[in-house]
Amino acid sequence: MTKINILAINAGSSSLKYKLFLFDKSKDEINLVSKGSITEITSPTSSQFTAKIISSNTKISKSLNIQTHEKAFSHILSYLLDTIINSKEQIKYIVHRIVHGITESQPIILKPDSSPSKELSKLDSLSELAPLHNHSSVLILKSCLKELSNSINYAFFDTLFHQSIKPHIYTYALPYDEAKQKRIRKYGFHGLSYSYVSKVAAKHMGIDLNDDNSKFICLHLGSGASMCAIRGGKSVDTTMGLTPLEGLPGGTRSGSIDPCAIFHFSSKARKGDESHHPVDKQFHLTEAESILNHNSGFKGLCGTSDFSEIEKQIQDTTNGSENSNSSINKERAKLTFDIFINRIVNYIGSYFVTLEGNVSALIFTCGIGENNKELREAVAEKIKCLGFKSVDKEKNKSVEELFKSGKDVVDISSGSTENFRLLVIETDEEKEMVNQLISKI
Repeated sequence: MTKINILAINAGSSSLKYKLFLFDKSKDEINLVSKGSITEITSPTSSQFTAKIISSNTKISKSLNIQTHEKAFSHILSYLLDTIINSKEQIKYIVHRIVHGITESQPIILKPDSSPSKELSKLDSLSELAPLHNHSSVLILKSCLKELSNSINYAFFDTLFHQSIKPHIYTYALPYDEAKQKRIRKYGFHGLSYSYVSKVAAKHMGIDLNDDNSKFICLHLGSGASMCAIRGGKSVDTTMGLTPLEGLPGGTRSGSIDPCAIFHFSSKARKGDESHHPVDKQFHLTEAESILNHNSGFKGLCGTSDFSEIEKQIQDTTNGSENSNSSINKERAKLTFDIFINRIVNYIGSYFVTLEGNVSALIFTCGIGENNKELREAVAEKIKCLGFKSVDKEKNKSVEELFKSGKDVVDISSGSTENFRLLVIETDEEKEMVNQLISKI
C-alpha cells in the first residue's frame, strides 16, 4: 500500500476538529484532503458543523443538534464516507491530540488486534489534571475503536514536548514530598504546536534544529496563550504549568496572579482577620476555579474574549462617542492590550536570559500571533533593546495574504540578520502528529 489515509482528531471540551491526510509513501508526501470541525457541542441551542474538501474547494456549513463528542465523531465519519472515502477500512491510522500526559514520554498506541483496556485505563487516569479536555479525547478514542475497528490509534500528548525541562524549572516551591506524591509540578502545554513551528523555523533559516546554537522563543497566542523557550529542538522552559492557567492571560484565563487574590473575591471575606485562612466557608474552590478559568483574562478585563474585537475597539475613532455601537470601553480595551503586551515581553526577557542570548528567532503563531499585526509590531518595538529589529510594516501587513498564497512562514524582520529574526508561522498540530506518526511506522 503506497497511499495511506490518516485521520487526525483534536478534541476540545466542547468542540471536535478533524483533518484527513493522504500519505504517499512512494513520494514521501503528505497532502491535506479535508478538514473541518463541530463547535458548541452540548450547546442547548445548536452545534455548528463546517468542513472543506481541499482539492475541489467544496465547503459545507450547517447547524446540528449534537450533544456528545461521540455523536460529533459519528457525524464527521459519515460525512467523510459520503464525500471522500469509500469504506472505513481505508482509514489506516488515527492520531489523537491529548492535552495532558503528565510525564508520559511516548505516545500511547492502541492496535486493533489487542485489548485496549490497559491503554484506556491509563488515559483515564491521566484525566485527573485536565478533566474537560482529556475526558473528551478518551470518549473519541472509544468511538474510534468501535466504529473504525481496523484502524491503529496513536494518542499524542501536548505535554510530551516539555519532558526535557529540568527539575529546578518544573518544581514548585511547595512542600516537596506532598507535591511529588500528588504530581504537582509544571508540565506545560501546546507542545505539538511548539514542536511543529520550531522545525519549520529551523528549515526556513537553514539551521540545524538540534544544534545548541538553535534558539527560539515561541509565542503561541490564541484564546489559550503560552510561550516556550527552545534550545537544540528541546523545550527549556514554558509559561503554562500544572494546568493551562499559569503564565499569560488568555481569552477567559487570568494567567499568573498572586494566588491569594482569588480568595478576596469572597463576598464575606472577614475583615481584620489575621489568620492564615481568610477564605469564607461558602467560597468553594470550584467557584475560584470558575472565576480564574472562565471569567478572567480578556473577558474579565474588558467584557470580550475576542482579541480581534479588542483591537478593533482600540482603533475605532467613534468608540466612546454617541455614534459608537460597541459595548466595550475603549480605555479598558487598551488596558487589556497593554497588559497582554507587558506579560509577553516580560517572559521574552526572561527566556532571552535562559537561552543565554543570541536568539535565532522570535516566532509568532496561533490565532492572535498569526493574525494581529498590531500586537506583533508592539512586541517587536519593546524588545529592540535585546537585539531584535523593528518589523517591516509592509511584510507585517501582508502576512495573511502570504499565508493564503501557500506560504507557511513569513519573515517580518526589517533588514536581514543571521539571528534575532521575527517569524510568523502557521501552526499545524494535526500535521505534526502525522509527521511524528510517519517517523514511527
